[in-house]
Amino acid sequence: MDSEQAERPPIDIAVGILVDARQRLLIAQRRPGTPGAGFWEFPGGKREGDEPMADCLARELGEEIGVRDCVARPLIRFSHSKGERPVRLHVSRIDDWQGDVAGLEGQQLAWVSREALRDYRLLPATDVILNAFDLPARYAITPAHSATDTDSWWRSFRTLLSSGPMLVRLRDQGLDDAAYERLAADVVEAAHAHGVRVLVDRSVDLCRAVGADGLHWPVARLIDKGRPDDLDPAGLVAVSAHTHSDLAMAARRGADFAVLSPVAATTTHPGAAPLGWDGWAAARADHALPVYALGGLGPDDMATAQRHNGQGVAAIRGFWPAG
Repeated sequence: MDSEQAERPPIDIAVGILVDARQRLLIAQRRPGTPGAGFWEFPGGKREGDEPMADCLARELGEEIGVRDCVARPLIRFSHSKGERPVRLHVSRIDDWQGDVAGLEGQQLAWVSREALRDYRLLPATDVILNAFDLPARYAITPAHSATDTDSWWRSFRTLLSSGPMLVRLRDQGLDDAAYERLAADVVEAAHAHGVRVLVDRSVDLCRAVGADGLHWPVARLIDKGRPDDLDPAGLVAVSAHTHSDLAMAARRGADFAVLSPVAATTTHPGAAPLGWDGWAAARADHALPVYALGGLGPDDMATAQRHNGQGVAAIRGFWPAG
Protein backbone atom coordinates (compact mmCIF):
# COMPACT_ATOMS: atom_id res chain seq x y z
CA MET A 1 0.00 0.00 0.00
CA ASP A 2 1.52 3.35 -1.05
CA SER A 3 1.27 6.54 1.01
CA GLU A 4 -1.35 8.07 -1.31
CA GLN A 5 -3.61 5.04 -0.90
CA ALA A 6 -3.09 5.02 2.87
CA GLU A 7 -4.23 8.66 3.11
CA ARG A 8 -7.46 8.10 1.18
CA PRO A 9 -10.51 7.60 3.41
CA PRO A 10 -11.96 4.11 3.26
CA ILE A 11 -15.13 3.36 1.33
CA ASP A 12 -17.87 2.00 3.58
CA ILE A 13 -19.31 -1.23 2.22
CA ALA A 14 -22.22 -3.25 3.62
CA VAL A 15 -21.80 -7.02 3.32
CA GLY A 16 -24.43 -9.68 3.93
CA ILE A 17 -23.75 -13.37 4.61
CA LEU A 18 -27.00 -15.14 3.71
CA VAL A 19 -27.26 -18.57 5.36
CA ASP A 20 -29.99 -20.94 4.15
CA ALA A 21 -31.77 -23.76 5.97
CA ARG A 22 -29.02 -26.20 4.91
CA GLN A 23 -26.38 -23.89 6.43
CA ARG A 24 -25.01 -22.99 3.00
CA LEU A 25 -23.62 -19.51 2.36
CA LEU A 26 -24.45 -17.39 -0.67
CA ILE A 27 -21.54 -16.05 -2.71
CA ALA A 28 -21.48 -14.03 -5.92
CA GLN A 29 -18.82 -13.79 -8.61
CA ARG A 30 -17.47 -10.37 -9.55
CA ARG A 31 -18.43 -9.54 -13.14
CA PRO A 32 -15.95 -8.78 -15.95
CA GLY A 33 -14.94 -5.14 -16.01
CA THR A 34 -15.34 -4.66 -12.25
CA PRO A 35 -12.51 -4.48 -9.68
CA GLY A 36 -11.63 -8.01 -8.63
CA ALA A 37 -13.38 -9.54 -11.64
CA GLY A 38 -13.65 -13.32 -11.35
CA PHE A 39 -13.27 -13.39 -7.58
CA TRP A 40 -16.14 -14.57 -5.41
CA GLU A 41 -17.56 -12.48 -2.56
CA PHE A 42 -20.47 -12.14 -0.19
CA PRO A 43 -23.13 -9.82 -1.65
CA GLY A 44 -23.25 -6.15 -0.72
CA GLY A 45 -22.14 -2.77 -1.90
CA LYS A 46 -21.08 0.82 -1.26
CA ARG A 47 -22.78 3.25 1.03
CA GLU A 48 -24.45 6.20 -0.64
CA GLY A 49 -23.86 9.51 1.09
CA ASP A 50 -24.64 9.35 4.79
CA GLU A 51 -27.24 6.59 4.65
CA PRO A 52 -27.28 4.29 7.69
CA MET A 53 -25.37 1.09 7.03
CA ALA A 54 -28.49 -1.01 7.73
CA ASP A 55 -30.30 0.89 4.96
CA CYS A 56 -27.30 0.43 2.68
CA LEU A 57 -27.33 -3.31 3.24
CA ALA A 58 -31.07 -3.57 2.58
CA ARG A 59 -30.81 -1.47 -0.59
CA GLU A 60 -27.79 -3.31 -2.00
CA LEU A 61 -29.23 -6.78 -1.38
CA GLY A 62 -32.52 -5.73 -2.95
CA GLU A 63 -30.78 -4.36 -6.03
CA GLU A 64 -28.26 -7.18 -6.39
CA ILE A 65 -30.07 -10.35 -5.44
CA GLY A 66 -33.74 -9.41 -4.99
CA VAL A 67 -34.23 -10.08 -1.30
CA ARG A 68 -36.02 -7.86 1.21
CA ASP A 69 -37.01 -7.74 4.88
CA CYS A 70 -33.66 -9.24 5.89
CA VAL A 71 -33.13 -10.06 9.55
CA ALA A 72 -29.49 -9.03 9.86
CA ARG A 73 -27.18 -9.53 12.85
CA PRO A 74 -23.97 -7.45 12.83
CA LEU A 75 -20.93 -9.74 12.74
CA ILE A 76 -17.81 -7.62 12.34
CA ARG A 77 -16.64 -4.24 11.09
CA PHE A 78 -13.07 -3.86 9.88
CA SER A 79 -10.88 -1.98 7.43
CA HIS A 80 -8.33 -3.22 4.95
CA SER A 81 -6.28 -1.94 2.02
CA LYS A 82 -5.79 -5.12 0.00
CA GLY A 83 -7.63 -3.84 -3.06
CA GLU A 84 -7.49 -0.78 -5.28
CA ARG A 85 -8.90 1.46 -2.54
CA PRO A 86 -9.07 1.22 1.29
CA VAL A 87 -12.45 -0.12 2.41
CA ARG A 88 -14.30 -0.52 5.67
CA LEU A 89 -16.54 -3.58 5.64
CA HIS A 90 -19.69 -3.71 7.77
CA VAL A 91 -20.54 -7.41 7.78
CA SER A 92 -23.84 -8.93 8.92
CA ARG A 93 -25.16 -12.47 9.08
CA ILE A 94 -28.65 -13.02 7.64
CA ASP A 95 -30.62 -16.17 8.36
CA ASP A 96 -34.08 -14.90 7.40
CA TRP A 97 -35.31 -12.86 4.43
CA GLN A 98 -38.15 -12.52 1.93
CA GLY A 99 -37.93 -13.00 -1.82
CA ASP A 100 -36.21 -15.41 -4.17
CA VAL A 101 -32.46 -15.04 -4.55
CA ALA A 102 -31.36 -14.17 -8.09
CA GLY A 103 -28.39 -12.49 -9.78
CA LEU A 104 -30.21 -9.33 -10.87
CA GLU A 105 -27.05 -7.66 -12.19
CA GLY A 106 -25.96 -10.61 -14.30
CA GLN A 107 -23.60 -12.01 -11.67
CA GLN A 108 -23.22 -15.72 -11.05
CA LEU A 109 -24.43 -16.92 -7.64
CA ALA A 110 -23.64 -20.09 -5.69
CA TRP A 111 -24.89 -21.62 -2.46
CA VAL A 112 -21.82 -23.21 -0.89
CA SER A 113 -21.16 -25.13 2.32
CA ARG A 114 -18.71 -23.52 4.69
CA GLU A 115 -16.18 -26.27 4.04
CA ALA A 116 -16.46 -25.96 0.25
CA LEU A 117 -15.59 -22.25 0.25
CA ARG A 118 -11.92 -23.24 0.12
CA ASP A 119 -12.51 -24.33 -3.49
CA TYR A 120 -13.46 -20.80 -4.59
CA ARG A 121 -11.21 -17.84 -5.31
CA LEU A 122 -12.45 -15.40 -2.68
CA LEU A 123 -11.75 -11.68 -2.44
CA PRO A 124 -8.81 -10.66 -0.20
CA ALA A 125 -9.71 -10.27 3.49
CA THR A 126 -12.56 -12.79 3.25
CA ASP A 127 -10.55 -14.83 5.76
CA VAL A 128 -11.25 -12.17 8.40
CA ILE A 129 -14.98 -12.42 7.71
CA LEU A 130 -14.88 -16.20 7.94
CA ASN A 131 -12.95 -16.10 11.22
CA ALA A 132 -15.75 -14.00 12.70
CA PHE A 133 -18.40 -16.24 11.14
CA ASP A 134 -16.82 -19.38 12.61
CA LEU A 135 -16.16 -18.10 16.12
CA PRO A 136 -18.81 -18.31 18.85
CA ALA A 137 -19.81 -15.34 20.98
CA ARG A 138 -18.42 -16.91 24.20
CA TYR A 139 -14.73 -17.47 24.88
CA ALA A 140 -14.50 -19.26 28.22
CA ILE A 141 -11.15 -19.11 30.04
CA THR A 142 -10.60 -21.71 32.73
CA PRO A 143 -9.54 -20.78 36.26
CA ALA A 144 -6.33 -22.44 37.39
CA HIS A 145 -6.83 -26.15 37.95
CA SER A 146 -3.71 -26.14 40.14
CA ALA A 147 -5.32 -23.69 42.59
CA THR A 148 -8.68 -25.47 42.85
CA ASP A 149 -10.05 -28.70 44.25
CA THR A 150 -9.72 -31.17 41.36
CA ASP A 151 -13.18 -32.74 41.67
CA SER A 152 -14.85 -29.35 41.96
CA TRP A 153 -12.93 -28.02 38.94
CA TRP A 154 -13.99 -30.94 36.77
CA ARG A 155 -17.63 -30.71 37.86
CA SER A 156 -17.65 -27.06 36.87
CA PHE A 157 -15.88 -27.74 33.59
CA ARG A 158 -18.36 -30.44 32.57
CA THR A 159 -21.26 -28.13 33.43
CA LEU A 160 -19.64 -25.41 31.34
CA LEU A 161 -19.31 -27.73 28.33
CA SER A 162 -23.03 -28.49 28.49
CA SER A 163 -24.06 -24.82 28.48
CA GLY A 164 -23.96 -24.14 24.73
CA PRO A 165 -21.59 -22.98 21.98
CA MET A 166 -18.24 -21.60 23.08
CA LEU A 167 -14.51 -21.70 22.62
CA VAL A 168 -12.31 -22.67 25.60
CA ARG A 169 -8.86 -21.51 26.59
CA LEU A 170 -7.05 -23.73 29.09
CA ARG A 171 -5.18 -21.29 31.31
CA ASP A 172 -3.02 -22.44 34.23
CA GLN A 173 0.26 -20.65 34.80
CA GLY A 174 0.89 -22.66 37.96
CA LEU A 175 1.59 -25.93 36.12
CA ASP A 176 4.84 -26.96 34.54
CA ASP A 177 4.70 -28.11 30.92
CA ALA A 178 4.42 -31.81 31.74
CA ALA A 179 1.52 -31.34 34.16
CA TYR A 180 -0.16 -28.86 31.85
CA GLU A 181 0.08 -31.34 28.96
CA ARG A 182 -1.57 -34.09 31.02
CA LEU A 183 -4.40 -31.77 31.99
CA ALA A 184 -4.75 -30.45 28.45
CA ALA A 185 -5.12 -33.96 27.01
CA ASP A 186 -8.04 -34.66 29.35
CA VAL A 187 -9.62 -31.24 28.74
CA VAL A 188 -9.42 -31.61 24.95
CA GLU A 189 -10.96 -35.08 25.07
CA ALA A 190 -13.88 -33.88 27.24
CA ALA A 191 -14.42 -30.72 25.19
CA HIS A 192 -14.33 -32.46 21.81
CA ALA A 193 -17.00 -34.87 23.02
CA HIS A 194 -19.25 -31.78 23.29
CA GLY A 195 -18.11 -30.27 19.98
CA VAL A 196 -16.13 -27.54 21.78
CA ARG A 197 -12.71 -26.39 20.55
CA VAL A 198 -9.82 -25.79 22.97
CA LEU A 199 -6.86 -23.43 22.76
CA VAL A 200 -3.73 -24.01 24.84
CA ASP A 201 -1.15 -21.54 26.13
CA ARG A 202 2.10 -23.35 25.45
CA SER A 203 4.03 -24.63 22.42
CA VAL A 204 2.99 -25.86 19.00
CA ASP A 205 4.39 -29.29 19.92
CA LEU A 206 2.18 -29.48 23.00
CA CYS A 207 -0.82 -28.28 21.01
CA ARG A 208 -0.26 -31.02 18.46
CA ALA A 209 0.43 -33.68 21.09
CA VAL A 210 -2.89 -33.18 22.89
CA GLY A 211 -4.97 -32.55 19.75
CA ALA A 212 -5.88 -28.98 20.74
CA ASP A 213 -7.42 -26.60 18.22
CA GLY A 214 -4.89 -23.82 18.48
CA LEU A 215 -2.78 -21.53 20.62
CA HIS A 216 -3.40 -18.51 22.82
CA TRP A 217 -0.29 -16.39 23.35
CA PRO A 218 0.57 -12.95 24.73
CA VAL A 219 0.75 -10.54 21.82
CA ALA A 220 4.47 -9.97 22.51
CA ARG A 221 5.17 -13.64 21.84
CA LEU A 222 3.39 -13.48 18.47
CA ILE A 223 5.27 -10.32 17.57
CA ASP A 224 8.56 -11.99 18.48
CA LYS A 225 7.95 -15.38 16.87
CA GLY A 226 5.29 -14.70 14.23
CA ARG A 227 2.52 -17.10 13.38
CA PRO A 228 3.98 -20.60 13.74
CA ASP A 229 4.52 -22.27 10.37
CA ASP A 230 4.21 -25.76 11.83
CA LEU A 231 0.75 -25.26 13.32
CA ASP A 232 -2.01 -27.27 11.67
CA PRO A 233 -3.55 -25.15 8.86
CA ALA A 234 -6.92 -25.34 10.61
CA GLY A 235 -5.42 -24.30 13.95
CA LEU A 236 -6.32 -20.98 15.53
CA VAL A 237 -3.87 -18.42 16.86
CA ALA A 238 -5.24 -15.99 19.45
CA VAL A 239 -3.54 -13.27 21.45
CA SER A 240 -4.09 -11.22 24.59
CA ALA A 241 -4.03 -7.50 23.80
CA HIS A 242 -4.35 -4.33 25.86
CA THR A 243 -3.91 -1.46 23.41
CA HIS A 244 -4.74 -0.24 19.92
CA SER A 245 -1.17 -0.92 18.80
CA ASP A 246 -1.32 -4.47 20.21
CA LEU A 247 -4.28 -5.21 17.98
CA ALA A 248 -2.63 -3.62 14.96
CA MET A 249 0.42 -5.86 15.44
CA ALA A 250 -1.75 -8.92 16.09
CA ALA A 251 -3.54 -8.44 12.78
CA ARG A 252 -0.27 -7.78 10.97
CA ARG A 253 1.38 -10.91 12.41
CA GLY A 254 -1.44 -13.26 11.47
CA ALA A 255 -3.56 -13.72 14.61
CA ASP A 256 -7.00 -15.17 13.93
CA PHE A 257 -8.55 -13.26 16.81
CA ALA A 258 -7.70 -11.38 20.00
CA VAL A 259 -9.02 -10.59 23.45
CA LEU A 260 -8.78 -6.96 24.52
CA SER A 261 -8.77 -6.14 28.22
CA PRO A 262 -9.62 -4.98 30.76
CA VAL A 263 -13.02 -3.44 30.14
CA ALA A 264 -13.70 -3.26 33.89
CA ALA A 265 -11.59 -3.82 37.00
CA THR A 266 -10.81 -7.47 37.78
CA THR A 267 -9.42 -9.41 40.71
CA THR A 268 -7.13 -11.30 38.32
CA HIS A 269 -5.27 -8.10 37.33
CA PRO A 270 -6.04 -5.60 40.10
CA GLY A 271 -3.39 -3.12 38.97
CA ALA A 272 -4.62 -2.76 35.40
CA ALA A 273 -6.54 0.44 34.65
CA PRO A 274 -9.93 -0.42 33.13
CA LEU A 275 -10.64 0.84 29.63
CA GLY A 276 -14.39 1.25 30.00
CA TRP A 277 -16.54 0.64 26.94
CA ASP A 278 -15.59 3.91 25.22
CA GLY A 279 -11.89 3.18 25.69
CA TRP A 280 -12.38 -0.42 24.61
CA ALA A 281 -14.15 0.63 21.41
CA ALA A 282 -11.45 3.20 20.63
CA ALA A 283 -8.70 0.59 21.02
CA ARG A 284 -10.64 -2.05 19.13
CA ALA A 285 -11.27 0.40 16.26
CA ASP A 286 -11.54 -1.31 12.86
CA HIS A 287 -8.63 -3.73 13.13
CA ALA A 288 -8.90 -6.65 10.73
CA LEU A 289 -9.55 -9.46 13.18
CA PRO A 290 -12.35 -10.48 15.55
CA VAL A 291 -11.88 -9.16 19.10
CA TYR A 292 -13.47 -10.40 22.33
CA ALA A 293 -14.07 -8.07 25.27
CA LEU A 294 -12.46 -9.29 28.51
CA GLY A 295 -12.29 -8.03 32.07
CA GLY A 296 -15.03 -8.11 34.69
CA LEU A 297 -17.67 -9.25 32.18
CA GLY A 298 -20.23 -12.03 31.90
CA PRO A 299 -23.20 -13.20 29.83
CA ASP A 300 -25.21 -10.02 30.52
CA ASP A 301 -22.53 -7.99 28.72
CA MET A 302 -22.76 -9.87 25.43
CA ALA A 303 -25.06 -7.45 23.62
CA THR A 304 -23.02 -4.46 24.80
CA ALA A 305 -19.80 -6.06 23.54
CA GLN A 306 -21.32 -6.75 20.14
CA ARG A 307 -22.67 -3.19 19.87
CA HIS A 308 -19.06 -2.04 20.31
CA ASN A 309 -17.85 -4.25 17.44
CA GLY A 310 -16.85 -7.12 19.70
CA GLN A 311 -17.03 -10.73 18.63
CA GLY A 312 -18.48 -11.40 22.07
CA VAL A 313 -17.26 -11.81 25.63
CA ALA A 314 -14.27 -13.66 27.07
CA ALA A 315 -14.44 -14.43 30.78
CA ILE A 316 -13.16 -16.61 33.58
CA ARG A 317 -15.48 -16.14 36.55
CA GLY A 318 -18.26 -14.76 34.37
CA PHE A 319 -18.77 -18.12 32.66
CA TRP A 320 -17.38 -20.60 35.19
CA PRO A 321 -20.17 -22.49 37.00
CA ALA A 322 -20.01 -23.12 40.71
CA GLY A 323 -18.60 -26.56 41.49
